[in-house]
Amino acid sequence: MRRLTLGAFAALTLLLTACGADDGGNQVASAGQPATGAPASAAPDADKGDLGVKFAQCMREHGVDMPDPEPGKGVQLKVDKNTPKEVVDKAQEACREFSPQANGKARPEMQENARKFAECMRANGVEAFADPDPNQPGIRITPEIGEDPDFEKAQEACKDIMALPEAK
Repeated sequence: MRRLTLGAFAALTLLLTACGADDGGNQVASAGQPATGAPASAAPDADKGDLGVKFAQCMREHGVDMPDPEPGKGVQLKVDKNTPKEVVDKAQEACREFSPQANGKARPEMQENARKFAECMRANGVEAFADPDPNQPGIRITPEIGEDPDFEKAQEACKDIMALPEAK
């Protein structure tokens, strides 16, 4: 099982989608806008930590194992290789109301953090880690990137860039 820590941008601002490798390997989390339906938006003054907890609880209720977020450390999504993509997709759809998206677009500071995170990942050995698409919120972590031997080391080195913002 691979555990990914994707901070507020990747895990809360955006909905998580699992995509598995064809060889039956571990599934790797990616963040992006849901494929169907309108994106959710949260109240502007919603506490990001509370939303993270609600999102994690909702995902668990819908069959996706993930712990509650630790303050300042982001949400951790653990997707076992035996968890069907359809289960994750359905959980995402059911839980999207807890994603603090702003009309389907990441806030500029979150987009900038995602770009810095991508730069950091590349600087720490994951050369295929692409910059986020400015026209679409999200960081896409493909199975190829997730299986890079430098991925976990780079993720650890870069995790503070994607830390949850403090509640205002």
